[in-house]
Amino acid sequence: MKGRILYLFLSLLIFSSCSKTYLKQKADFTHYSLKENTESENAKIAIAEYKVKVNAETEKVIGSTTDALVKDGDESTLGNFVCDALKYSAEKEFKNLPIDIVIINRGGLRVNLPKGNIKIKNIFELMPFENDLVLVKISGEKLLEGVQLIIEKKHSFMGLKIKAENNKVTETAINGSTIDKEKNYTIITSDYLAYGGDNFTFLKEPFAMEKSNLKIRDAIIKYCYFLTENKKQIIPYTDGRLQISK
Repeated sequence: MKGRILYLFLSLLIFSSCSKTYLKQKADFTHYSLKENTESENAKIAIAEYKVKVNAETEKVIGSTTDALVKDGDESTLGNFVCDALKYSAEKEFKNLPIDIVIINRGGLRVNLPKGNIKIKNIFELMPFENDLVLVKISGEKLLEGVQLIIEKKHSFMGLKIKAENNKVTETAINGSTIDKEKNYTIITSDYLAYGGDNFTFLKEPFAMEKSNLKIRDAIIKYCYFLTENKKQIIPYTDGRLQISK
């Protein structure tokens, strides 16, 4: 019986593959406009309740600034604040691992932060991406390749000091010492940049990488909570870490 069924199946298969005649099947389609679908009262209530919960969370005040944090300038107050936040959170995430440098791309910071109260929604607007905090280790030689990109695009960083003239690097230092090509350095950044995003190719293929389960956005929020719990305001500042002359 099984043999007969197999034979019939193979026959039909061979016949269908050899046949040159195709029969058009009738197909009936019915158009249904979504506009005709009225929203149920239950759905409206559920959405309204969810919206109230979301608004209550995003409107939470988590910190305050003495002045606006902005992206303007070669060295930005916004970039310095974000680097401080990432350093703080990275020390909690990557315990016992020394951190030499923090780098975040200028384009990743989407909006300025206002003077006064900082709410959770402000941080979501600042960092809307789902990027994670990561630690990578690269050689000083690779790091020096990235320094040129940093000054050209005015990316934000901490731990480094860079001087440039006419967009050409003239001096680099980490903790007062010139970058050593043969030495390895630990960098905190986002996974997006660590994989070469925004032309950060010098971070690709590091000899070591450690990931965290912390979003860049959440790292900033944690830092804001820390400052508030310790009764500290966010004070915008620059300290000459990037000096570009013409």
